[in-house]
Amino acid sequence: MSDTKVLVVGLDGATWDVIIPFVRQKKLKTFKKLLERGSWGILKSTLPPVTVPAWPSFATGKNPAKLGVYNFLIVDNKTGKVRIVRSTDVKSKKIWDYLGFHGKTSVVINHPVTYPPEKIKGVMVSGMLTPPGSSDYTYPPELLRELEQLEYIIEPDPEVVKKKWDTEEFVDELIKTIQKRTEVVLHLMENYSWDFFFVLFRATDVIQHKQFQNKEKMLRIYSEIDRSLENILNSVPEDTIIMLMSDHGFCELNRYFNITRWLYDMGYIKLKKKEESPENFTSSLLMKIGITQASILRVLRKLRLDWIRKYLPIRLKSKLPASSVEIDLKESLVYPGILFTGASQYLSINREKVHDEIEYKRLVDELVSKLSNLKDPETGEPVIEAIYLKEEIYSGPYLPEAPDIVFLLKRGYGLTTFLDLSGPVFESVNSSFGTHHINGIFLACGPGIKEGHEIRPAEIIDVAPTILHIFGIPIPDDMDGKVLMEIFKEDSTFIKRKPKYVNPSYYEQKQTEEKIKRAVKNLKVKGRL
Repeated sequence: MSDTKVLVVGLDGATWDVIIPFVRQKKLKTFKKLLERGSWGILKSTLPPVTVPAWPSFATGKNPAKLGVYNFLIVDNKTGKVRIVRSTDVKSKKIWDYLGFHGKTSVVINHPVTYPPEKIKGVMVSGMLTPPGSSDYTYPPELLRELEQLEYIIEPDPEVVKKKWDTEEFVDELIKTIQKRTEVVLHLMENYSWDFFFVLFRATDVIQHKQFQNKEKMLRIYSEIDRSLENILNSVPEDTIIMLMSDHGFCELNRYFNITRWLYDMGYIKLKKKEESPENFTSSLLMKIGITQASILRVLRKLRLDWIRKYLPIRLKSKLPASSVEIDLKESLVYPGILFTGASQYLSINREKVHDEIEYKRLVDELVSKLSNLKDPETGEPVIEAIYLKEEIYSGPYLPEAPDIVFLLKRGYGLTTFLDLSGPVFESVNSSFGTHHINGIFLACGPGIKEGHEIRPAEIIDVAPTILHIFGIPIPDDMDGKVLMEIFKEDSTFIKRKPKYVNPSYYEQKQTEEKIKRAVKNLKVKGRL
């Protein structure tokens, strides 16, 4: 199908647990139409179920050990330094690279870990983890001017998200971000040619982290997404194959498990004084005189007044430094997932502190045993849903950098790494927060796709090979995902045509050929040939 087009709309953190009830209440007409027209079901996320590595795994069809990224941050065990992951850290070609080798043009908007943006056949606007204030987040670079004229927003205002998440301003900020992104999508669809189009809306994730149990605010965001979908779908050719997907799901957050406190109590973690921040004089001064969230909570607990904290204004709490100490990553034996989110449920062992493989295995066995037997004192029930060694879930050249133990908490539990050593290991959450769940969403509709069909649970790594198969493009056999043949009609071209797999060297050869072609073209332009 030479004229095939595929549109993928990513809804970060979206879950059928929210969408289906709203659809049944006749609140989301576009979602309803897509469910009736398409094949849909659960899309299992990566382990752990976090934006990074989930979106890179979608883009590559590979597990994180073939990519080298496991979280938003990368830790250097030798120095204890931490940095934010970049596009160059993802050591694999992406969907748009494979398509480009076959002359297909892509538009990619807001995909996480695409900063700095790659040179692709088409257009790229980098997404989450783009440094605030950057002016180099587009390819080609001249696209920046168009986006600035449209007042494009990469991420909602972090100050509003952090300090005003219980206000109407927070919801309004998310809606504005959705609307601006939709405006840019429609602009690029109208003014640029494309075969593959990807756009990610992150507002679904942001609202669910802060307001998962507030159905009214959730509905406002999902309704805005519903309107955006309607506008976007009205702008694509009728025979376009449309996919909706999320990188993970969500569920309610009722109890916190303070993994830092747990590890500290057992002697696995060392602490150090938090470095002062020259950018934040007030925070540094408060830390110096001992006024932090942790110290205030310690006093409130002694006075049995810790219930007061849920009535403290968010703006006040956000101005206070969390703690005057932090984990010493260089000296600690074990440390938890370095978090942007409470869903990074894993432990890494500092190999610089372990003498040999025998000691390493003993430590892993000890941690697995302790986690497996961990119970919430309030309920008396185990809190771990599943636990894995890295070799059980990952495979690839970057396995040595993988977290050593990955675990999933039972539904309703979330992690915190808050360094309040006077606080409990388990604590009830007095808020409307939500937390990540492994079950995301997948939906496909369009020519050749079954209608109103609920599929068996798929995996996020299955989407890339499925897209390549739709385009009739060879699939690298080092992809871990499978083609979702179940979504195709029995008489469709996609069923009649078997997936074609090739050695990755096929694309390496194509890349070399492309470089030679470009070099020859440049020589001709310069009159040297």
